[in-house]
Order: sequence, then structure tokens, then C-alpha cells
Amino acid sequence: MNKKTAAGFAALSLLVVLAATASVALRVLQADSAGRKAAKADFERLSAILRPLSDSRELADPALRASLGAYYKARSTLLLATVYERGAGLRWRIPARSPYLPAAENEKPLPETSYPPRSSLLLASPLPGDPSGRLVLEALYVTLPQSAVFLAFRDAALGLAAYLVLSALVLLPGAAAASRRRRAGAARSAYRDDASGDAAEDPSGAAGAPEEAGLGASTEEPAEPFSPLEDEDFQIPDLALDEAPPSATAGHEPGVATGLYSPISGLGWESYLADRLDAELARSASFEQDLCLLLVRGEGLAPGTPSYASVAKAVAEFFSFKDLAFERGPEGFAVILPNIDVDHGLRMAEEFHRKLSAILGGGRAPSGRLSFFMGLSSRAGRLVDSGRVIEESESALAKAVADRDSRIVAFRPDPDKYRLYLASKGC
Repeated sequence: MNKKTAAGFAALSLLVVLAATASVALRVLQADSAGRKAAKADFERLSAILRPLSDSRELADPALRASLGAYYKARSTLLLATVYERGAGLRWRIPARSPYLPAAENEKPLPETSYPPRSSLLLASPLPGDPSGRLVLEALYVTLPQSAVFLAFRDAALGLAAYLVLSALVLLPGAAAASRRRRAGAARSAYRDDASGDAAEDPSGAAGAPEEAGLGASTEEPAEPFSPLEDEDFQIPDLALDEAPPSATAGHEPGVATGLYSPISGLGWESYLADRLDAELARSASFEQDLCLLLVRGEGLAPGTPSYASVAKAVAEFFSFKDLAFERGPEGFAVILPNIDVDHGLRMAEEFHRKLSAILGGGRAPSGRLSFFMGLSSRAGRLVDSGRVIEESESALAKAVADRDSRIVAFRPDPDKYRLYLASKGC
């Protein structure tokens, strides 16, 4: 390649790199603009749902809360929504615990949202139905999702890779031809040197024939034929599902869920567990966080008894998230532990078991006292629904009850085996 061609190729490569960079910037800006426009439109729809509100007490309506909960679950871009009253503080928020509110802010009557302004948008507006103008709706939206940035960079990288492949296809034949010419020139130069030496030594002046000098045969060793590497035969294990343990609700007829909490235990209704767990699993997956589900069973517990009320109170006090604790059958409870892995969940379960033992004589107490068993499972980097996590936790609880000595059993899922299992099922 001469200097002029090399300079042209360098200039073209620079233009391609600049074009790829410009495409990434343009697509990111377009995605952010579209995200902000969509966030403002969605905020108008959310305001329309709350338009009839004229007093903060109306936010306690179960139908309205269910509608707002369904709206929040259906919007992946909606990160946080709050309604607060000027001079009085927070009146409603979803979700109850948000990573965009630091731990100290979650406890304040009027928390201050912390968010990245380049990829998020915080919108606020007074509720139109409030004549006093004190009720304010505030919503946080993601305007630039990671997927949009990833696609922009991926497409630019693919374009650069295609340019490199095309350049290689164009330049390699010329480089190979130049290499052959250099080798031929070197061979001719070596022959001339050898011939001159022979002529100086031979009085007759006769030089050796070209064949004798070795120019008629190739000086390179023939390359060995390419043999592709054979793939090893892996045996993919069939991770068959264990038979689901008997339901914890067998023989227990819970009352009709009215409001957020059961009047018997003060915790969430059992019928709300699956929906809330699905929402928390989706939230954990979007932030690449872990999550645990802990099931607690006390043999001999019965709703309405002092022991049942004491255990329910201990659950609410120990785990502090009242809206993440639920009734589970006549003898048990379920607790969702967000952003906690299975090892941390085990330590919390052990500490809670010691507390129950101190309160009611659970665990290895003498005969006649209540015995408590616990089973837990975690998301462990998987995309799972509430049914699977509940089933795994119930399996761990059933093993703890059957073993009697363990008291606490954790189901430890293997993400790789789980993905292989899904692939074997065609998922």
C-alpha cells in the first residue's frame, strides 16, 4: 500500500468511527426525548385517575388503591409515585420502599427523591380535584432505559465490525500479493549473489542453472490442513421439578380480604402475597437485585389465639416492613425480603427463630411448647414468578418440618441449571 492509499484509508476509517460515534449520540438523544415525552403523557393519565380526589382520606379506598397498584405494575418506566399534602406530609406512595429514597428519607414525612437527572424525570402537579390545592402528585420516570443505550452502542459496534471485515477482505489480497513480490525479489537477489560468487570461482565463467540454484521449487513448507475443533458432547441434566409440597392453606378458609391488612394478625392478607411477590420480583430483576421469600410455620398456632397474635406482632416488629409480611395458612406467615440474598436471609431467619424461642419457647424447647420451622428461597439472578419462589420455599419448609432437627432450611437454586432446564423445555 503506497502512502496515498494509506492516507485515504486512514481518513475513511476516521470518518467511519466519527459516524458510529455520532449515531450513538443521536440515538441516545432521540431515546431520551421520546422517553420524556412518554413520561409527561403517562403523568397526565395518572393525574386523570386521581382527578376525582378532593380529600386525602379518599386515598384509603381499596378500589382506588387496587387501580393504582395495577397501573404501577403495568408501567415499567414509572419508578416512584407519591401523593403528599402540603403542611401534613406523605399520604400515599408506591412502592412502599424505593431505592430512589435513601434509608433516612424513607422515614421522613416528606422524603426527598434522589435520582439521576440525565436518565430520569421527576414530575409534580397539584391534584385538580382538591379545592384547597394542598394535595400534590409527584411521579419519577425513567426516560433513558439501559436497553436503549445498549442497542445504540451495539449497532454502532456491529457497524464498525462490518467495516473492519470489509477492509480486511479488500486489503488482505493486496498485502498477500505484495508479500509474494517481496519474497520473489529476495529470492532473485540471493540467486544473483550466488551466481556472481560461482562465476568468480569458476574460470569458465559458467553459472549454475536456475534449477540447480533451487528457484524451480517453492521455498515454503506446505501448510498443514486445518482441522476444526470437535465439540465435546455435554450431557445436559434434566432438572425435573420436585413434586410440590401440600399447600400451606389446606384446611384453612381465610376471610374475605378487605383493606390492606387482616384484622386478626395486623399483617397482609394471604391472597395479596402472590401479586406483591410478582411486583417485587420484577422490581428486583430491573435493578439486578436479589430477593428472598421466608415462610414461617408454628405448629399449634391458630388464628385468634394469644400465641398467634404474639407471633404476628413479632413478625411485624422484627422485619419492619409491615406491607411485605402476610398471613400464610392457619399456622404460618410469609415475609418478602427485598435486596437480600439467601445467606443473609438465613442469618435473619436464625435471629428471628431465637426471638420466637425467647417469646414463646419455640425451637428446641421442652415438650408442650410451640415448635417453629422456616423455609426460604431466593431469586438468585433468575427471571422467575411468584409461583416458583413460593413452591421452592414451601419445599424447604416441608423439609425442615420432616427433618425436625434443622428447623430452618434454605432452597439454593442454581441459575445455570435453571436456565438449562428452561432451555430443555423450549422456554
